[in-house]
Amino acid sequence: MKKKHVVMVLLILILAPVAFLLLTLATWDLAMSFQVMKLSSPPKSYFEITAEDFQKFPVLKDIMEDLESLPPGEGMSYELDLKTGNELADYLLKKQSEAGTCSSYTLCFKYGNEYYGADIATP
Repeated sequence: MKKKHVVMVLLILILAPVAFLLLTLATWDLAMSFQVMKLSSPPKSYFEITAEDFQKFPVLKDIMEDLESLPPGEGMSYELDLKTGNELADYLLKKQSEAGTCSSYTLCFKYGNEYYGADIATP
């Protein structure tokens, strides 16, 4: 086998897995998980979800309306596309930082007369 052929085979062996990985990542549907639990008592620090929040993030309104029917101690998990999840996480984390640190959850908030604890993460 000529040196030229050996080099070509090595390049193919190296580049084929890289191309496969890039193709896989390009078609992989990345998402974020928004896990929310209805709390039975107010947390030490929390912020309120308002109509302004719903204007910025309509998906948040859908989630909160869904959560209203849960009894305290129950929770649900929602999958958000990566862009929406990152934007919502940044927005809510800023509101939480202004309110103070939440105890057992990343986020603690009040909607209506109920309190919620939530975590946002990539699955």
